[in-house]
Amino acid sequence: MTGRIPAAWRAELETCYVRCAKDVNRHVFLLTRGDRELTEDVVQEAFQAAARDWGQVRIFGATRQVAWLCRTATHIAIDHFRRNETARRKQPEVLRFHYQRPEADTLHEALTEAALEHCWRVIERMPPQQHLVALLRWRCGYQNREISRMLGMAEGTVSAHVSAARRTLRGEAGSYLPFGADDLEGGTSND
Repeated sequence: MTGRIPAAWRAELETCYVRCAKDVNRHVFLLTRGDRELTEDVVQEAFQAAARDWGQVRIFGATRQVAWLCRTATHIAIDHFRRNETARRKQPEVLRFHYQRPEADTLHEALTEAALEHCWRVIERMPPQQHLVALLRWRCGYQNREISRMLGMAEGTVSAHVSAARRTLRGEAGSYLPFGADDLEGGTSND
C-alpha cells in the first residue's frame, strides 16, 4: 500500500497515524462493543482509506482528520455488521443500552428480542445521516456534542437527527418499544 503513496506524503500519513490512532481506536472499540479483532480490522481499513484519499485528507486540521477517520471507521463497521450474521444478531444491543431486564421470563425475553430486532430494522432504514447519528447515540452512548465533533456537523443538526430518529422509532414501533420513553431520550439535546 505505501508503495503507491508519494514519498512526501508517507511521513504526513505516519504523523497522522501517531496523532489520531488512539482516538479512532477508542471510537471503534466502543462501536464494536469491545471486539478487539474487529476493532483492529476496522481501524486498519479506515487508515487505508485515508491513505487512498490522502490528497484530500491531508489538508484537514488534526481535529477534522480524527472526525474523518471516525466517520469512515463507523461506515466500515456498519458494513461489517450488515455482512456478518453473528454480529447482526448482536445488533439489537443498539437499543438495549439502557434497558434493564426483569427476572428470567422466557416469553418476555423472546418478545423483547423481537421488539429490539424490529427497532434495529427501523434504524437501518433511516436516512444515512440519521442512521449514523442514531447508531452513535444509542449503540455507542455518545452525547450530541461528541457526535457533532466526530462527524463535523453542527450540534443542532445532530440534535435534529436524534429527534427525528426518536419520532421514527416511536411511530413505527409504538407500544412495542421494549423500553420507556425516558430511556429513548438518552439525555437532553444539550448533552
